[in-house]
Amino acid sequence: MDKNKKIIIILSVLTVIFTVIGGTLAYWRWQTTEAQKTNVVFTVSKDFSCAADGGGNIEPGDVLIVPTEVTEENSAYYIKRTVTVTPTINVADKTVYMDLWLDINSIGAGLSNSDYFMYSFTKTDTSPYDDVVVTGNFKGKKVGDKVALLDGKDYLSSITDTYYLWIWLDAEETSPSTMNQAFSLSLNGSCTDNDIINEPVLDEGMIPITFDVSGDNTIIKTVSTSDSSWYNYSNKEWANAILVTESSRSKYLDTTNVEVNQSDILAYLVWIPRYKYKIWTLSKNSTGQEQEIEIVFESKDEISTGTQVGEYITHPAFWWDNDSDGVRDAGEELSGIWVGKFETTGTADVPTILPNLVSLTKKNISTQFQISLKFAGGTLSGSNVTFTGSSTYGLDSNIDSHMMKNSEWGAVAYLSHSKYGANREIYFNNSSRYYTGRSGGNVGESVSASTKGKYTWDGFLTSDNTTRDLTKVASTTGNITGVYDMVGGTVEYVMGNYNSTIKISGFTSMPQKKYYDKYTTTNGLTACNGGVCFGHALSETNSWYSDSFNYASSSYPWYSRGGRADNNGKLLGIFMNGIGDGDSDSKISFRVVLVNLN
Repeated sequence: MDKNKKIIIILSVLTVIFTVIGGTLAYWRWQTTEAQKTNVVFTVSKDFSCAADGGGNIEPGDVLIVPTEVTEENSAYYIKRTVTVTPTINVADKTVYMDLWLDINSIGAGLSNSDYFMYSFTKTDTSPYDDVVVTGNFKGKKVGDKVALLDGKDYLSSITDTYYLWIWLDAEETSPSTMNQAFSLSLNGSCTDNDIINEPVLDEGMIPITFDVSGDNTIIKTVSTSDSSWYNYSNKEWANAILVTESSRSKYLDTTNVEVNQSDILAYLVWIPRYKYKIWTLSKNSTGQEQEIEIVFESKDEISTGTQVGEYITHPAFWWDNDSDGVRDAGEELSGIWVGKFETTGTADVPTILPNLVSLTKKNISTQFQISLKFAGGTLSGSNVTFTGSSTYGLDSNIDSHMMKNSEWGAVAYLSHSKYGANREIYFNNSSRYYTGRSGGNVGESVSASTKGKYTWDGFLTSDNTTRDLTKVASTTGNITGVYDMVGGTVEYVMGNYNSTIKISGFTSMPQKKYYDKYTTTNGLTACNGGVCFGHALSETNSWYSDSFNYASSSYPWYSRGGRADNNGKLLGIFMNGIGDGDSDSKISFRVVLVNLN
């Protein structure tokens, strides 16, 4: 999905197309025409290029698909194609990554409901069951879906790889509903010299969206997860999704290009994909030496454990210590996290995450934490949290919704200060009334005089609501796809705490360890288990942009981030660290994070 900004992806319009019509035995005959070519050339660059070739046409009558065992004797009854992929690398020390997939152009209901309409992608030409790269069936597949064949396959040099694609109806199939069906598949691919971004993990009630800002209004539209317009992190376009009201949900789920009524939206969310970053300091940087943070996206099967300058470390926000035992167990690595696009809005009973509303304040940290749990039907009893799912928001019990941790704030801040984000100081939300998504339109804009803020989240001047400048938005990307309110608006409490000190936060006991970052000293170089708090935006970014900086202590054990709009502008910033006692305040809000535990 993600494409490096230096490259242009060119996909042949006429790609591998498997088209079938009714034939002998009331099953199908695969037919093709001379126009239906199989070669795909993608990624044209002076440094590298890639191609995939499905081996030419299948002529009419060559294959008759019926329920069969895949053997050499039955080769007339299943599809077998030789697929060659050819990355060409023209410069030294470059790695390219290739994705290859089948697009579902059409598929009969009988086939998409069958357990026995199968595919396999192998390295051997003898059997679909040996030397398998990936295999499965088409059950549940619909138009617009894609079937992955290669996922981020890395190449270090020019080479030709040969694979074999098998498609067949298994001999176990007996249902008449698979008769007289049709399907059409296309071979497609992408190739990049950038690392592979984990696709957003959606829960059943989450709806992927894009923003249409071409007209006089901002239009929210549903999008297929396989559509390349959903996100492009290399172009600073982050993936967004929404939660909608229960009564409207059926209108938007599993749709494409459907305009969303903004009154149906309960929450906007932004995907922060898993990454590692290059360590640049092991000292307490008091001089504010800002620099681009070097980030490399990585799969959840990879854990980077660097500890020295120049080494890479997986950002800690992508380990969810599900059993709170402090041990990195199997199944606890995350592909990414969903972050509230705005500060939390609404009420304590029905919280929302929406723009142009006053942030939800006047709650102590315990209450903020418990409000955050409501998105996934969570409750707190003593130290334990349980989830049952929530029909209000459409999330099931596989989702953990919680109040943002300090490390999770750091994950958004570091991504923002990389080539994938704004990579500069974030514009202030200068609404002293704490309207979400607002912007002063500049880094140094005065924040003390504007009640409503100067610009809305989608770039309109609040003074006339017609003049628009989308370059002025106060998001982590500098465009409408990023995360807002991380500078100014209200101060935000985060779940970062000194030595499990409750103070007057409202907790009777601290929640499970996975829900907060514990700091054991007031020294930034030893605060995390006697070591540097990598990724927490503490010692590593100390005093960047002259942002106010404090370490939590026994007197003020809770961290707050971002600064508030009616304070001195010099104290604001995405790297600002505040501290507090955890009590309620009319100028302090919070943010929600969602983790998919499935």
